Amino acid sequence: MAGRRCQRAHDRPHRARLRRRAAPGRFLVSEPLPALNAERVAAWLRQHPDFFEQHPELLSHLHIRHNSGTVSLIERQVSQLRKRNDELEERLNELMAIASDNDRLFGQLRAVILCILDSTSPAQLGTRLFNELREPFRCQQLSLLSFGNVVEAPWRSLAQAEFEQRLPGLLRNHRALAGKWRRDELRFLFGEDGLQLSSAAVIPLLEGERAIGVVSLGSTEPSHFRSSMDTLFISHLGDIIARLLSGLERRAGGTATRGDDEAARDG
Repeated sequence: MAGRRCQRAHDRPHRARLRRRAAPGRFLVSEPLPALNAERVAAWLRQHPDFFEQHPELLSHLHIRHNSGTVSLIERQVSQLRKRNDELEERLNELMAIASDNDRLFGQLRAVILCILDSTSPAQLGTRLFNELREPFRCQQLSLLSFGNVVEAPWRSLAQAEFEQRLPGLLRNHRALAGKWRRDELRFLFGEDGLQLSSAAVIPLLEGERAIGVVSLGSTEPSHFRSSMDTLFISHLGDIIARLLSGLERRAGGTATRGDDEAARDG
């Protein structure tokens, strides 16, 4: 009887392989073997990268179809390595250019900071920023907005609520933003001169969590200030300008208050 069962099992369509006898008259059945295909071969070769080192004679039998005809695997690998080397060399040149540009910018910003550190009034600070910031950032327009009560030209007085209504969320980012802006936004930041601009970097001036103003740099080139550019340097510059402006405004406010008190006593 057991022999007939075994015979009938072999007569059926063979979808599983018999592994071993478990008990008289019974067999354990393994899982179906996976079909061998190109994906499994590729996965296996990735797991065994030294396969062709152990079987170098196979390399001479491998060929890959190329646009110019059939080339050997080694020739194809050499071609890919050359291409990869060219890509890495190009990337290295890009990084060296970025490093050189950052070095130039750092040196120029250092000169700007040394120039503005001894400013004695908000007006003097603003004038020095106008004179010194254009060259390092290669911009055509500069805008200085102050949210304070004591405002001297070239700073423009603006209510913080109005700024946040026109450019919502910008001050909450606590960092400079660069890129393309709408025409109405550029006009709001730079006045009528903003209509000639195509890109800008907007730098919030923050004293802790309190916004005290905004410095904006404008360019006529659409790709000059990009959203992908690193704003680390100009964000640090904004921190320094904010610290100076805050101190100068407090000093100016204190001077104005003392002058009013003296005038009242004289009266």
